[in-house]
Amino acid sequence: MKRFMTYFLFLMLVFTACTNVDKETENKPPDPAAEKAAIKLLLEKYIIANETGNISIIEDIWANDSSVYTIGTDRNEELRGYEAVKEKFVNQFNIFENTYISSRDQVIYISPGCNAAWFSEVLQYNFTIEDTPREYSDLRFTGFAEKRDGKWKLVHTHLSAPLR
Repeated sequence: MKRFMTYFLFLMLVFTACTNVDKETENKPPDPAAEKAAIKLLLEKYIIANETGNISIIEDIWANDSSVYTIGTDRNEELRGYEAVKEKFVNQFNIFENTYISSRDQVIYISPGCNAAWFSEVLQYNFTIEDTPREYSDLRFTGFAEKRDGKWKLVHTHLSAPLR
């Protein structure tokens, strides 16, 4: 019986300690610098997905619901819902080759609660279609991300090319 009580007390101590640790991290205030770094990584993944044609990265970085909305560079390119955005990327990945994207002038803002963010950056977008090199210089990329279930997800983006 004494042995049983010892094991019981040990297990209670272990479970109590784990619960306290979880409560500590749950009540810990968000770190804006860490959240900004996470958004920076999200935007890097966006570039990597486009350069490599990796649809699984697209699936990971976009919110998967009807609230997703994106505006592309073409006058009528307005996509509503995750499925429309995913379909656009699948089509693009089947057409574009040798994609290279560089980013500059990145600005990221985080909401006070660290659960929403908006960003802007300028992209140099180079790719090939049917052996013909193409280029978007100074492509403006802006958007909005939300933190959902502990992960940052894109919910709105807008790409625009400056007039020459």
